[in-house]
Amino acid sequence: MHPHGHPHGQPSGQPSGQPNKILLEYLYDVLVSHQQPPSLGPGTPSSLSLHYTPNQKFLQAAAAYTEACIVKAPGTDPVQATKLAQLAFQAQQKYGHHCIPHDPSNPDSGLGPTGAIETLTPSHAQLWHAAGAALLYCALQVGDDATAAMAQKWWRAEAALCHLTAWQNSWNLGSYEVIAPGARGGSYQSGGAGATTPAPAAQNSTRDLDYELLLNGTLPSAKSPKIQNQYYTATLILAKLTHDQIAVLNRPGQGEKLVGPNGQQGPWTSEDVPLLPSQLFVVRNGNQHAAWFESLDALQPQFQAGVNSQSAWYTFYNSPPGDLPNGGQSVWPAPQQPGGSIQKFGPQQV
Repeated sequence: MHPHGHPHGQPSGQPSGQPNKILLEYLYDVLVSHQQPPSLGPGTPSSLSLHYTPNQKFLQAAAAYTEACIVKAPGTDPVQATKLAQLAFQAQQKYGHHCIPHDPSNPDSGLGPTGAIETLTPSHAQLWHAAGAALLYCALQVGDDATAAMAQKWWRAEAALCHLTAWQNSWNLGSYEVIAPGARGGSYQSGGAGATTPAPAAQNSTRDLDYELLLNGTLPSAKSPKIQNQYYTATLILAKLTHDQIAVLNRPGQGEKLVGPNGQQGPWTSEDVPLLPSQLFVVRNGNQHAAWFESLDALQPQFQAGVNSQSAWYTFYNSPPGDLPNGGQSVWPAPQQPGGSIQKFGPQQV
């Protein structure tokens, strides 16, 4: 699948492989390692591909914008690339965070067949974050205030959701882990036989580090050799932001302050929580939490998630057993929700 309008094959000399891997590698090469990657050409796409999943559409918009506005590759169109970048943000404002419709150029095209809901997407956050970080950084670099403002709003929304579902737990790359429900898979990989706590999956742990960076304004592990690879594209791009640029993302907002891990308040507020396709429920008690969606018509499996007195957990929630592995039986421990009042976030999408 070619990210610029060649869904069933590549013209001679063009990169091949999964679109998300091609586009992630492109953003890493250009914005992190400063290499000259192969052209994504030919030119800037006229629209976001109908063949792409939502995260691939977001990555496509980010790569097209980077290629046209930063690399300034021959034959690219900065005006069209900017239109695609803004469209990717506008689609999420209409359909819900991490939701891009099948045909973003048609606002009534709906969320299928390739417009699947990926809200909070525990197993694919690294892709959404890479696109969001690239669009923010590049827009700031070229002085595109309109696109930068959209990206800043998106990142405040993402940080707010992370704050609601973060666990303050020191591991080898940071001090927090985001344990959130949502589409696709969980944030953990199996620790193997006899393991008491499975390790955070490398492909998703970028979200943990991005949250820590935005919460504290700095990230001690930003120079760690362990994160010098494509999985951490977003973290490495965000680490390039100046103090003032980060301050826009974590200055105290308007509205009721959100309570995060161990009772930390703000800086994000209820007004930073984005539109969601279904209500999100959160219970907080110290460093324990549980979070789940009222319903989520998303790619299987669907999860509720949280942290009890012993460890993080995930379990399937409101999903037809026939659509789930293991006959619908979760491989995660049964949920043990902490006591406390239930907070509701939305609003619910019609």
